[in-house]
Formats: sequence, C-alpha cells, structure tokens
Amino acid sequence: MTRAVRIAVVGPVDPRLTSDLRTLPLNPEVRSFGSIHAESEAMASFEPDLLVAHLSEQPAEDVGALRLLRNIWGRIGIVLVTDVAGEIDASAVSQRLDARVLVYPDKPGLLAATIEQALLGGDRPRTDVFHDLAHGMADEINNPLLYVSGHLQLLHANLDPNLERDRREQVRAALDGVHRIQETLDRLRLLSTATQGPRRQDEVDLADLVQTALAARIESPDETARVTIAPGAHVVTGDADQLAPALAEMVRFADAMSAAGTATELTLEALAGAARLRVTLRGQALAQWRLPHTFEPFYPSRLLRGHGHGLGLFLTQTVVLGHGGQATSRRTVDGTLQIDFVLVR
Repeated sequence: MTRAVRIAVVGPVDPRLTSDLRTLPLNPEVRSFGSIHAESEAMASFEPDLLVAHLSEQPAEDVGALRLLRNIWGRIGIVLVTDVAGEIDASAVSQRLDARVLVYPDKPGLLAATIEQALLGGDRPRTDVFHDLAHGMADEINNPLLYVSGHLQLLHANLDPNLERDRREQVRAALDGVHRIQETLDRLRLLSTATQGPRRQDEVDLADLVQTALAARIESPDETARVTIAPGAHVVTGDADQLAPALAEMVRFADAMSAAGTATELTLEALAGAARLRVTLRGQALAQWRLPHTFEPFYPSRLLRGHGHGLGLFLTQTVVLGHGGQATSRRTVDGTLQIDFVLVR
C-alpha cells in the first residue's frame, strides 16, 4: 500500500492553510516547520513530496535553500504562498524555482488545483492561463454569433413553409450549428468562473444531478454508457449552477466514448466524507492515452478522431478543483483507464 502524500508547510503561513490542506480529498500528511534553514534536517526526515513555503524578507536566501533541498531530495513540488499584494514578486521567484504560486486566502478555489499541479509537475501553462483564454474566446465570439443567429432566425421566419421548405431546412440546420457553438461558449464561460470556486454554498445531491443528465439523453440505449448510482449519501456542499453542468458533461462524455466503441461505465458512489464520480474506460483505442494529458482541453478529440466532447474532462476538473475536490486519472494493471472526481461533503 502506498503511503499518503506528505506536504511540508514552511514559514509563517496563514494558520488556516494547514487545516485546509488536511481536508483535501487526497488526504495528505501535513506537517509544519518554522524555517527552511533551521529545520532542514527535520524536513529531510519527514521526506515530503511537496513543499508549501512562505518566503522570508530575504527571498534570495530562501531560493538557494530550496534549490539545495530539491537537489538533495530529487524532484519535489514547490508551492510559494503569498497574498494578492505579493503575487507579482512571488511569480518572479517561482520561475527561478519552477514552482507554483498560491494566493491564499484571497483565491480559495485555487488551493486544490495548485497542489495537484505542483505534485504532477510539468512545464505546461498554468490552468489559470487556459481559464483566461476561455473567457476571452467567449467574449470575442459571442457578439458576432448573436448577430448571425438573429439574422438566421429572421430569415427562417420569412420563408414560406410550403413553397420554400428546402431553404427553411437549410436555415434550420444552420441555426442548429449556431446553437452548438452557443453551448460551447456556455462551457467556456463556466470555465472562466469555476476556477474562483463556488459562488454559492448549498447542499447538492449529486445523484439528482446525474439523474437529470440521464433524463436529457437523446441517444439510443445501445449507444450510451452504463451508469450506476451506488447506495449511500451523495450530498455535497457546493454550487449547483456549476456542479450540474459538470456532471452533465461527464454523462455526455461517457456516452460519446461508448458510442465510439469504448466500453464505458460511469459510477457515482459514496466514500467516507466524500462522493466520487468514476469514469471507467476499456478498449484498444485507449492504448495511446497519455495520463498526464487527460484533463487538457480537447485531448480526447485529438486522440480519438470524431470525438466531440473535448472540453468535458477539462471543465469538470475545473469545477471539482474549484470546490476543493480532486481530479485524477490512472491506468490499472489490465489497461483499464479510470478517471475519478472526488468532492468532499
């Protein structure tokens, strides 16, 4: 059995941070240390997987110490904690350390995402870069799309349904295409807001949200994934306006994978203090699936030609991490791909 992830919290951080780290779904072992310099031996004995550090007033010395510790311990994730006022300075230092910056507690939705990114490593752009891109794309496309939609609706209304039936069908097909673009824009808008965490704190029954998504299916039964809602309590605290579309995306994603010939099962089950939504995928087409790319925008579309739900995993990950949850992917010994989304109660 693998040990729990170990996180060393170093320096005068907000006392709430240690508690918030302990409540993350990955259930880490968290220990606090007063100084990078004075307690390096104690930290070495702890053997942390991740350092969460607040830089002192002399960051140059801290940078040198962190580099030394990384050389001794090998590849270890580093997160620099700061407030909004120190974000720019911390960002400059983070580039020298290949570290992540956590603005705490001013941006509560970023805690789980930052910790997960630091543990995974990699040199891809930060998640918030994708979110800013999503927001900009939605704004850029929305106005001309509304203009086109309005003209198409007017044209459709002015065509005689008896004498110009073919032209009306062509315009209706174009309107359907506009509607699909609008749905994509709605996903992008959700991405741009979900990173900041839930806007509301309600009791949300995930089983009800899954049932609602299932009722909206339009595919034939032989093209849909198997969905199981296990017995137990599936109520979490969060924003239903964010969680509902996220779970609906997972139902659509699972159905699309099933229709593409991949044996797919979606399961909602209760864990101790949490609820887990698991997508299980089996099939030869998954042999080329690279786990580190699982939640990248449109990765399924790039890997599986004809798959049209490339934002689903990325959107659901964003919502789950914004709620302080966890999103992971792994491959079992028999080649099965498991994608898990865990939300704490």
